[in-house]
Amino acid sequence: MLIEIAAPAGLPLGLVRFEDSTGLKTCLLGLAVQHPPVNLFAQASAGFQITGARADKGYEQAVRFLEYHQVKRQVEAEIELAIPAFVGLGSEAVLGLSIAQALAWTNDLPSEQRDTPALAQALGLGPQHALEVWGFDQGGLLLVETETAPGSVMPDLLRRREIAHEERDAWAFVLFFPNVPDNTPETLEVDRLAALLQAAPHLSSESGRLVDQELWPAVENDDIETFGKSLLTLQQMNEEALAKAGSPLNITAADQSILNLMRDSGAVAWGQNLSGLSLYGLVKGGQASRDLRKKLRDHVGFFGGVSMATIADNRGVAETVKEQNLDDGKLKPPRINPATTS
Repeated sequence: MLIEIAAPAGLPLGLVRFEDSTGLKTCLLGLAVQHPPVNLFAQASAGFQITGARADKGYEQAVRFLEYHQVKRQVEAEIELAIPAFVGLGSEAVLGLSIAQALAWTNDLPSEQRDTPALAQALGLGPQHALEVWGFDQGGLLLVETETAPGSVMPDLLRRREIAHEERDAWAFVLFFPNVPDNTPETLEVDRLAALLQAAPHLSSESGRLVDQELWPAVENDDIETFGKSLLTLQQMNEEALAKAGSPLNITAADQSILNLMRDSGAVAWGQNLSGLSLYGLVKGGQASRDLRKKLRDHVGFFGGVSMATIADNRGVAETVKEQNLDDGKLKPPRINPATTS
């Protein structure tokens, strides 16, 4: 027997600053997205082996989880798909949570040690990972706190909303992953997220009003145009806060050309990922996403970067127990819809 784990990536959309009678509160807005996913298989084994995409990181996370619970290293896991590093979509945290859930099953840990906050605690994930943790747990459009309340393991999830449409009306985020520069530090995503959180004091509480009165109602009313306009404004507020904090995004000329292409191709919102190298454009409908990806391919060429389209993931992690074995040679990664990736 083995277990299959499939988990969504996390796209951060911006910090949000709220002010009320209790004072200021900083939150992070983000969306769990279907692509690029984590997909892995694991089974109990006499030995200890982690193979596949980002196996080095998966191995480290498996060791950390097993040592936390003081159980033997008796598992075999194959990572079929992993979120790329450096793009700002929660690669390490989501992979770690997926590995941890698989190991909790192979070791038959009690239910209280299998819920998502418990998995995060065993991995040593901190409050800066709240978006990935709650996206893994539930999926959807999420507003999470950035500080953990006393007695809690992870910052609270304040709001959640599903975004779901038929393919012709889908709210599609077209993602572009540029080639990673040779001098990129391994800590790029950690550093960028830390800089974003440190910029919070420079973020206006107008961002909270924007989310309360414009962005969130736009989702509830299925109004992608207003959502996109609000998202652009929130992105600008975050960029201004980062600049005031001394950590500007410093968008390259090549990246700006991608953003300009997205804007000129009908995207209702576009921007650079605030915690990584990826860029995004929001369009309506599967055909619009395919058209934009073709333009991106023509613009950058075959070796100039990778584009894919994704939609909201509204379920979070999915696990399936199978009467199979990793040695059967019958296991395949989930089929990726060619209408949404390239």
